[in-house]
This record gives sequence, structure tokens and C-alpha cells, in this order.
Amino acid sequence: MAALAIGATALLLAFVSLSRPAARLARWPLASALLGGGWIALLAGTLLGPGGFGLLHRESLIELRPLTQLGLAWIGLLVGLQMKRSLLALVPTTLWRWIAFDALISFITVAAWTFLVLRWAAPNATLRMAWPIASLAGAASIGWSGELRSLRGLDARAVRVASLVQAGAGLGSVLAIVSSDVISFSPEGSRALIATLLVAAAAGSSLRAVLGSQVGSDGRLTLALLATLSLVAGAAAAMDATPLPGAFLLGLIVTNTQGGSMRRMERLVSESEPAVAAIFFLLAGVLLEGANAWWPWVVAGGVLLVRLVAKPMIAGMALRHAWKEPGAARLRSAVVRQAPIAVALGVAALQSHDGSVERGILLALTAVGLASGVLPLLWRSRT
Repeated sequence: MAALAIGATALLLAFVSLSRPAARLARWPLASALLGGGWIALLAGTLLGPGGFGLLHRESLIELRPLTQLGLAWIGLLVGLQMKRSLLALVPTTLWRWIAFDALISFITVAAWTFLVLRWAAPNATLRMAWPIASLAGAASIGWSGELRSLRGLDARAVRVASLVQAGAGLGSVLAIVSSDVISFSPEGSRALIATLLVAAAAGSSLRAVLGSQVGSDGRLTLALLATLSLVAGAAAAMDATPLPGAFLLGLIVTNTQGGSMRRMERLVSESEPAVAAIFFLLAGVLLEGANAWWPWVVAGGVLLVRLVAKPMIAGMALRHAWKEPGAARLRSAVVRQAPIAVALGVAALQSHDGSVERGILLALTAVGLASGVLPLLWRSRT
């Protein structure tokens, strides 16, 4: 029943998003941000969950954990596909400096703030208990959303800044996944991580041999990709590890493969990104049931302040004169918006350990994502 409810809801959301009323609504920046950010799927998940009609329960989602694992693996694959050597060689020094500065400041400030709030809410919490969750919030705050459709009226002179914003969003997602894997690493889980990476490397090498040829229909390529990704996700699940590192390595191997099939594979995976994001927002809406503590809102307020104040300042220092050009004025709110990868990281943490602290962090990340996407647009329309 859980699979049927999620599948039917996803299909309904797809039909709604393709309808003419949705196309007309997308002309408005605020509606475009809500439709493109996955928030309609989040609302649908909340209505389907125990706090709504009760069609989905937290216990029923345990049966869907293989679907969640495969979804996390797909996200890792999406991020890994952005690590093409030829494209990384073209990344300007300005962008490297910008994303490095952003990652450092965002991680330190958000992790420290979350840690202080957790110690305030639970004075008995030790450093070993609170720091991994605080670090997860810090990792999720790295980068920004690369969606620019809701920023209407972009000046033609802002093409270079827009390219830097979108490229930086991709690099930020890479750093968010890598840093979340590093902070979750433990000596006890080192064998599982190494074994997962070895399985991913072997599977990636086999898939690379298939993609290196010019022959093969799209259907066969899709089957080969899904089978390989399922193998990586299944190996991670069997060893009680997250599939993100192995899928990231698989994407890195695939994207650096030469051949005509590679281009079709990249297009197939990239076009699926909105659908995968919608599924995780849908799951987040169900999993947020019971997250009624006060401290997640305090965490969200501090993180939102960092995004509203620190992110534009960092961008201004990194891009210097380009950030002050008239054509880049409407892009300044782009770096404020939280990347959708944050919600996926929160869902992954909650799937690994279903606790009140993890549920609170997911609530904080969800609140920051919604507020950071809506507040800049409301402020811009007011001014």
C-alpha cells in the first residue's frame, strides 16, 4: 500500500506539473520557486502521512527502504556525473576560491550553531553524540540551489555570473556529499565503506566497457545503468552503509568514459533529477511526523541567518567587481537558496537512525529550504 500510495502520488504530481494551469502558474516567480523546489511534493507527503489522511506511516516506509537506497544511489550518481575531468579543468580560479570559502564558512558556522543549540536543548548530550548531527547540518548548508528559472528578468550581461552560480551549485553538492561521508566515517564502518567502494569500482569498470562502444539502444543502456546502480546500492545496504559514496564513485567513472553512449546516458540521468528530488521531498513530508520540538526552529533560524547574510557577502568577496555589476543584481538571491541535496542528506540520516534528533534536523533543513527559497522573492517583489 505504501508503494502504491507513493507511486500514485508521484504520477499525479507529474500530471499536475505538465498541465496548462501549472505552466501559467510557473510564470510567477514565487509559484515557480514552489513548483520547482519540490515543496508541492513535501505538502503531498505531509497530507498522506500520519498527520494528514494517514495513508502512509513511518513503519510502512521501512518496507520501502530499498527504494530509498536506490534513490540515494541515484543522487550520488547525479553528483558524480558532474566530476568530468575536461569540465573541471575549465573551472576558473574565481569559482574554486568562491566555493572553497563558502564551504569553509558555511560548515563551521552552521555546525557550531547547531552544536550549541543541541547542547542547550539536551545538556547531557556529549560531544560524541551531538557533533555528528551538527556536522551533518553544516555539510547540508554548503552551496546553493542552481535553479534560476524563478529569477525572472535576468540581464543579458549576467551570463558569466549565472554560469558561475550554476557551476558552483554543482560543486557545492559534491562537497556536501563528500563532507557528509567524511563526518559519518568511523573505524567500525571502514570495512563496509571500503567494500562498497570496491564493488562500485568493479561495477563501474564493467559499465564503462558497455558505454565505451557506440552501439546499444537507449533501453539497453538504461537497463545496464539501473542494474549496475542496484548492485552498488544493494551492496551498501547489505553492509549497512550509505550508498552515496559508491554511487558517487560510479558516476565519476562513468562521466570520464569516452563514447557516444556516454552522452545519451548523461542526458538520461540529468533529466531525471527533478523526479528523484520530488520523491525525497515526498518522503520527507511523511518522516516529519512527530517532529514537534522547539529546538529545530532555533537551528533553522540561525542557518537561515547565515544564508541571508553570509552567503551574499562571501559571493561579493569572491567575485568582486562581477558581483556588483547591474546585470548580476537579480542573481544575488540565488546563493541564498538552500540546495535540494540538503533534504536528501536529512532523509538519509533518518533512514540510518530513526531518532528524535535526526527528525529535528530534517525539520530544520526543510524549514530553511522553504524559507530561503521564498523570502528573497518576497523581498524582491516588495522592493
